[in-house]
This record gives sequence, structure tokens and C-alpha cells, in this order.
Amino acid sequence: MMKYNYILLILSIVILVGCEDYLDRRDENSSFLTEEDIWRDKNKINGMAFRLYDTMEWFFESRYDYNGRQSAGGGKNYGNSCQFSGEVLNTRSVGGNDKVMRGDWVAAVNENFANPDFQMAWEDMWEAVYVSNSILYGIDDVTSDVMTKDEKNQVKGEAFLFRALGYHELSKRWGAMPYIKEKIFPETELNLPRPTYKQQITDIVADCDSAIAYLPKVSYLNDPVMMGRMGKAAAMALKSRALTTAASPNYTVNNESDTELWEKAAQAAWDLIKLSETSDKVGLYQGDYNNIFHTEPGTIEGVWPRYYEPSRPSSNLYFHTWLWINIGGYAGLSPTQELVDLYETADGWPITDSRSGYDDQNPYENRDPRFYKNILYHGSTWSKFSENETIDMRTDPLGVDRTTPNGADFGNSKTGYLVRKMLPDKWNSKKYNDSKYINAPYIRMAEIYLNYAEAVNEAYKNPNAAVPGASLTAVGALNAVRNRVGMADVRPEFTTDYAVFQERVRNEFQVELCFEYHIWFDLIRWRIAHEKLDNYNFHGVKIIDDASAPTGVRFERFEIPIERRFEEKHYRYPLRLGDLQIFELPEMKQNPGW
Repeated sequence: MMKYNYILLILSIVILVGCEDYLDRRDENSSFLTEEDIWRDKNKINGMAFRLYDTMEWFFESRYDYNGRQSAGGGKNYGNSCQFSGEVLNTRSVGGNDKVMRGDWVAAVNENFANPDFQMAWEDMWEAVYVSNSILYGIDDVTSDVMTKDEKNQVKGEAFLFRALGYHELSKRWGAMPYIKEKIFPETELNLPRPTYKQQITDIVADCDSAIAYLPKVSYLNDPVMMGRMGKAAAMALKSRALTTAASPNYTVNNESDTELWEKAAQAAWDLIKLSETSDKVGLYQGDYNNIFHTEPGTIEGVWPRYYEPSRPSSNLYFHTWLWINIGGYAGLSPTQELVDLYETADGWPITDSRSGYDDQNPYENRDPRFYKNILYHGSTWSKFSENETIDMRTDPLGVDRTTPNGADFGNSKTGYLVRKMLPDKWNSKKYNDSKYINAPYIRMAEIYLNYAEAVNEAYKNPNAAVPGASLTAVGALNAVRNRVGMADVRPEFTTDYAVFQERVRNEFQVELCFEYHIWFDLIRWRIAHEKLDNYNFHGVKIIDDASAPTGVRFERFEIPIERRFEEKHYRYPLRLGDLQIFELPEMKQNPGW
């Protein structure tokens, strides 16, 4: 029999349901609990469910610093997938981030400082699996005097949901993993063969369906007691995301299109869209785009919400690293010219199209409204001390706020752009130093519409097709996302051909979901990351005084050399060599190329 020290105990954690010798004894004067004690106490049962939510704390982290819980201790690592994908560049060299970009992923997964995407994902998602199985082992035996049926179903649904989440996040990085569905005991045999990805998605979908069946409510938006816990919509959203991932070329047999999975992905997305049409708890938010990320306690957009407590600019760990130094931040992650160029003109033309009327010397006029919501560029408004201040990004030195020069070699812009998305207006440590809610959903409704548009187009090779019985075409889904911010419909020139529309769908994912830790995994699932990233240098823009130019400055695109590699082996993360050796798992084969 395998050791009890399987993958889950790599974590070296003590959780409410843990080692058997911990649970099975309680000295007369000891504070230790038996397992029976836990299942007789509603608060302790809910405590196990809350532990599941805790396993998500690494999501959206660009600077990881949590003493005493993770292997990083107090370490910090500024690596994140928005840098890996080329959406942003860091203004300084950071070890773990640089290792990922230059393709040295073995070093990245063994990094002493915690790299959230390569290290915390592995540890926390196995913990989610372990805790979920422990809950499912005992929850059915909880008596009605301890929890009502709905209360039990809530916890049971969360366990199924987080087990599915764990395997989705693990498998999209490391490939399919043995799907453990039982509580782990010392005698449990765990040296199991790795399944195919299609087998994996079958289990993930089954867990999502169980979560949908058990969770009592659609969503707990605005609920005075249950706010923050997941309802059916979250499970439906994860099912949509997981099936969209599984149907994509990186995860299918021989990397070929899998029509059956695309049809299932389209249906899963439509099921949630249809639900949203009659729900006041989930849907495509129609108000100010910024409110999706800045409203307390959130909007209907967040089908899998994630909440922060109100915080000041200097105290919010995640967003602190997106702020540039002159308003109280420390990293100043800088959008690349490549990302900026993805924003169409306001009437729907790609700026590379000769019909667009785009002028590279007046580049910020007449663009997609989301450009102005997401990107800070030369001349854009940002209040630091007064209402109508503008960003001065003129070169020399690049990106330094010229009203308050700063001598730091990092913390400003590397590209001539700064991030606006998810940062509330007037949120800085200068004059407007007040607390704000900043809530970036794990999954939001716009993604579900994009999943639907992509899946329908891929399944039926027709942009104007729809799921049987659905009232929404792939084109209609894309337009719904665009129209709610005042963006024009996809131009008819792009809606008659499968391949042309595919390109517009992929562009829409990158524009709508930029900076939300999404695009890296899209490039991987589409199997185009090697085309976009390998040996590629991204660009910025120099902004130089020139009285003869239309805007009084001249814009010059320039290359920013950074060693970057993405080869065939990088479509799967490497397993840590120490895990394979220490935990004696001969069936847990290393991924190809590593």
C-alpha cells in the first residue's frame, strides 16, 4: 500500500479533517477534537467548507506574501500569468517570473519563493480535493438536529464544486490527474495511472452536475448571511469553463477538434445564459463597466464572485502591485503595445485593416470603449490631486509622472502604458487615500457568453448557428458582450466564415478578459502560445515632443528585448521532481519533454 504521504500531504498542513491519529483521540484535558465532535457541530462543519474557499486565496496574486501557511513563508514573487502571456511587462527583473518566461519551468516549480501559478496552484488545489473528499465522507451522516437539509446540501454542493475546481485547475496546467473520490486513509492505494483528459473532464462535469443539484440557491448576491458562498450559477459557470477548456486543441486526442465536447461546451454555456434571463442574481451587467470590479458587494456579473474587504491602495496586496509608484504602488505592471493593438476602432474594424481609418499618430481616438476603461495612456484622465489631471507618458524617462519625478528604477511604466482596469478612479495614496471595494470575479458572465460564441462556432462551423432550441447565435453572444459597453456589433464582414469569426472571438477574449489571469490559459488551450510567445519581443511606445505631429507628440513603437521561450513541452507544466521521488509514485509519469 502507498504511504499516507501522497500528494495532498506535500502541503504539510493541519486542517480540520486531517491525519487519523489527530482526529481519533482526545485526551481529557486536551483541545483536540475527534471526528465525531466535528460532525456534531454545525460551525465546525461550515468551517471545513470555509477551508475550501481559503484554497483559492492564491488566485489573482501577482505578489504572494502569506506568513506561516505556504512554502514561501514571507517570500514574495511578482510572477503572474498576465506577464507570462505578454499582456503586461514588469518594470524590473524578478527571478521566478523571469524563469517562466525564459522557459525554465523546472526551476519555476521548485522556486523557493512562492510562484502562485506554478506552486500554489498545485498545493492548494490538491488541498481542495482532500478537504472535499473529507466532507463528502461524513456529511450524509449529519443529523437534522445539527443541520437542516438545505444547510447540509450547501456544504455537500460546495464539496463537489471545489473538487471539480481542484481538478480543473490542476489538469489545465499539469494534464489529467487520478480522480480521487474517496477520503484518504493510511491504507488507501493512491499509486494510480493518469487518465486521459477526456476521462478527466467526464469526472469534472459529473462533480459540477452534482454541485448544481445540491446547492440550494442560484446565487447569494446581497444575501445578509450567506454572501460570498457559492450557488448553482458558480457550478454552471465552472462546467462551462471546464468543457470549453477540454474541447480546445491542447487537450483533445491528437490536438484535433472534438465536436462532441464543443457541443457539450455550447450547451453548458447556454444553460447558464438561459438561467440568467430570468434571474436577478446573475447576468451580463449593463451598468458602468467599472462597477463589475469596484462595487460593494458585487454585481450580477460575478457568477463565481470573489470579494475583498475595502482597502486603501497601500494595503491591498494584489492591487498594490498593479499601481505605479507615484500613486502609492510598487510594481507598475505595464500593458504591451500588442495588447493595445487588439482594441478595434469604435465601429468594429481591427486597426490593422486598411478600412479602419486608424492613424498611428493619433492612436487613441475612436477606439473600443473598453480601451478607455482598461488602459491608461498618454493624455488619459487620472486624478491624483485634482479632478481633471491627465497622465503624462512622454519619454525621458519613459512613464515617469512628470509632475512628480521619481528616481526609482521600477514602479512606473516600461511600455508607455499603465493598467486602469480594476483600479477605482481616485484610488491612490495621495489626496484620495480612501478605502475601496475591489472585487475581481473568478468567473464572470461575459466569459460565459464568449464560451458560448466560441463553442457554437467550433461545433457547427457557422457563426450564425445556435444550440438546438436556443434563441442566441454565436454572433449574437459576441455582440451582447460588446453592446453592453457601447461597442458596435461585430462587423458583418467577419460573421459569415468560421475561421474569420474564430479570429474575432479570440480577439474578444483578450480584450474583454485582459488582466484577469485568463489569456495565458487561452493561448495554451488554443495551442498558439508557441506562435505568440516563443522568441518574441513585445513592444512599447515612445512619446516624444513634436510640434508638427497631430497631437503635439510623436509616437514611436519600440522593441523591448526579454528572453522568452515557449516550446512544445511547455503546453504542460512539469511535475516537481521531488514529489515524484519522495512520494514513490511510479504511475505518476513526468510530462513529455521534462
